Amino acid sequence: MPTKTPEKTGRIPVKLDKANDSSVALVVEHTRQGILTDIYPADSKIHPKLIAERCGTSFIPVREALRILEAEGFIVFRHNRGAWVTPLTLADLHDIYKLRIELETEAVAQSRSFDKSDITKLNLLIKKMSQSKTKGKSDLIVQFNQDFHFYIYEHCNSERRLQIIQRLWMHSKRYQRLSLQIRHDAAEDEHIAIVDALSNGDHILAAEALRDHLNTTVNLLDAAWQSTEPHVGSY
Repeated sequence: MPTKTPEKTGRIPVKLDKANDSSVALVVEHTRQGILTDIYPADSKIHPKLIAERCGTSFIPVREALRILEAEGFIVFRHNRGAWVTPLTLADLHDIYKLRIELETEAVAQSRSFDKSDITKLNLLIKKMSQSKTKGKSDLIVQFNQDFHFYIYEHCNSERRLQIIQRLWMHSKRYQRLSLQIRHDAAEDEHIAIVDALSNGDHILAAEALRDHLNTTVNLLDAAWQSTEPHVGSY
């Protein structure tokens, strides 16, 4: 993906605790969210001094935070070149979504039943996604999409599975944002198919509808990506 240099937007208006771990946590959250929202774009160089200024910290918490983000997979250190935001690649896209499909379809298949209030909630989130798409509010689409999916997954009665899915979602958000440039319907029909199956108590059908939904995102991104950047697949 193209490399961009983030513009300086000033310090974060937050009061810091004197404890160093609080400063590290602040820098981790700031930088992670900056990566997820494209403030720090894929494959762009991270400037520790700039981050320290934005977070109102010294360089030491930034250095520690970048090591944490490296362990999470958001940052890579290149020899003699410093820290860089992990690139987006086709291999990573397929790997993340393969794992998501396995974990999330099983969560739906094994979930407890959905009552009328659950279905109403899910339909409301679909409506909010559609309205946000009409208004061009990509951040809201991503948030409502996450709310929609996790409202379903929380019915699977497995906290461990949910935690793993949450970690995968952190990384898949960057690809979800790319998909918004291709999708023009906020995946409304696919979401409706999932809810209709859940409403009828057919969780196996709902899981298959979810599988189709996630595969559609991968296929659309794959086709668009290869047509514009055919070299990406070799990374």
